[in-house]
Formats: sequence, C-alpha cells, structure tokens
Amino acid sequence: MPTSASTHRPEDLLTRLRSANADADAKLKALREVKNQIIGNRTKKLSYIKLGAVPAVVSVLAATADDCSSVLVQSAAALGSFACGFEAGVQAVLRAGAFPHLLRLLSNSNGKVVSQLI
Repeated sequence: MPTSASTHRPEDLLTRLRSANADADAKLKALREVKNQIIGNRTKKLSYIKLGAVPAVVSVLAATADDCSSVLVQSAAALGSFACGFEAGVQAVLRAGAFPHLLRLLSNSNGKVVSQLI
C-alpha cells in the first residue's frame, strides 16, 4: 500500500520522531525522509529548524543503543545535513546539544557509524 503524502509533511515526520510509541524502523524512515528533504535546500532546513526538528533528531540519537547502527547513521547524517553550509543549522545543532552524542559515536564499534562522522 503506498504511503500517503500526509506522512511526508514535516509536522508528521517530526511527530514520528518524537513519538515514544514509534519503533526503530518508523524513526529510521522519518530520519531518512527529513534528511532527504533538507539536503541542499536552505529553505527546508530553516523550516524544519523552526519546527524543532534538530532537538527531535538529537533526542533520537541520544536514546538509540549503540548496536542500532542504521538509526545512528541516519541521525548523524541528518544533523550533518542541517549544519552543512548553513550557519543557522550549525547553531541549531550546537544548541540542541548534539556535540557530546556525536562524539560518543566516534567510539562505536561499527565502522559505518564512525565513517558518517568523518
């Protein structure tokens, strides 16, 4: 069954990220969609920042176990996309407290997780 267009709205994606009931797969899909929507699009980055996406992504990253590499990779990639080439994005990532969580990933046993940070 195709996914409805409403599930790709920023508000719906953020609801899935923030939901305590969402499983890792739902969060992974939401992270991937957020990342894909903001890559290279300053307007969408700013829109997501205003909606509180960066703290939501940091919360997912902070709550994810080290062995859930797909979610860790997508969280780091989304945060990198927010920060890439956009000062407001860098500031949002720093204000959301992402730095210690990203540093923690540098010691992850999965090389794919570590390489996302480099």
